[in-house]
Amino acid sequence: MKSILLALLVFSISVFPEDNIVLVISMDGLRHDFPEKLQTGGFSLISSKGLKAESLVPVYQSTTYPGHVSIATGVHPDKHGILHNSFYDKKKGSFSYSPDASWIEAKPVWAYLEERGIKTATYFWVGSETDWNGIEITYSKFPFSSRVSEEEKIKQILDWLSLPDDERPRLIMTWWHGIDSTAHKYGINNKKTMQSLIQQDQHLLDLINQIKDKDLWKNVTLIVVSDHGMTDISNLININELLKTSKIKAKSSIGPAIGHIFLEDQSDLQKAMKALKQNKFIEVKRKNEIHKSLNLLHPTRTGDIVVLTKSPNMLVSRKNNNPPIGMHGYNPEVNKDMEGIFFAYGNKIKPLQIGKVHQVDVAPTILSILNVEIPKYMEGKKIDLN
Repeated sequence: MKSILLALLVFSISVFPEDNIVLVISMDGLRHDFPEKLQTGGFSLISSKGLKAESLVPVYQSTTYPGHVSIATGVHPDKHGILHNSFYDKKKGSFSYSPDASWIEAKPVWAYLEERGIKTATYFWVGSETDWNGIEITYSKFPFSSRVSEEEKIKQILDWLSLPDDERPRLIMTWWHGIDSTAHKYGINNKKTMQSLIQQDQHLLDLINQIKDKDLWKNVTLIVVSDHGMTDISNLININELLKTSKIKAKSSIGPAIGHIFLEDQSDLQKAMKALKQNKFIEVKRKNEIHKSLNLLHPTRTGDIVVLTKSPNMLVSRKNNNPPIGMHGYNPEVNKDMEGIFFAYGNKIKPLQIGKVHQVDVAPTILSILNVEIPKYMEGKKIDLN
């Protein structure tokens, strides 16, 4: 009888692993050094009782859509296909802030978990508004609206965490405003940007305290990240105007730091290269000259010509009468201002300070916390949290 009971116990442990929950919050545009400006609040609490990384290195182009999809898939943009918030695909056409997850070419972590019978939840995470290749998220809040407050998101998070064990998601991922829109409008050193930071910090503390009030920290691991950092810019470069002046017909897909040029006539290649090189602030490369380490080479979404720039320059496709002051998108290997944040707190986390981590490391780390096998397609590696 004892041997039977022991066998049943071992079986139950293997079938029902520890019911840990991972909660991921992304604060848009929060640069790596901004939490150091705060004295009290959520970040100070986590810094003293949880884990703080030196920074989180984003993918390139360091913008919202590539960043969030890289966090969710564990691969770089050349693998998941989301090169910017908007881009052009030679076969599918134009993508612009689309909610359609079919554009994502690598499996998001929520789809990977749902396939294994593990419930997940998302609240305004890029790529989570529709099913991915027929795999649906158990709980998903959409459509996206920047008017939805962090208070509403916190209430929903707590409702999900309070569900019965068999209904509760084991992964929750949510987007928060961060400082992105304020810093774009006013710049990184403006007092209004600091006010946005303080508000986000307080919301984070409120969430931490409310989870504590419900006595849920024994089952919850919180990870706080950002999709990119932020820097001030001062020079706009109109790529379409450069092409137009030389009478070159092309489809352009322009981000703040990277521009993809799809020529209508391939015989215009040299002429287009020469026209673009007239601007001393940009680097101009043929598609086959792009180094693999930049992770920009996609079979149908990388242009015939790729234009690169550094801050304080910004690529644009048309005249802008009200240009941004703060911007991102630049190569994090060149511009440290692009680096974001990585904090962790709660179950399975020890007070610790670590070095830099990468965006593609987040998805493998989530799976590690949940005791789920990390798939080979993920390019990142799990972060040691304790």
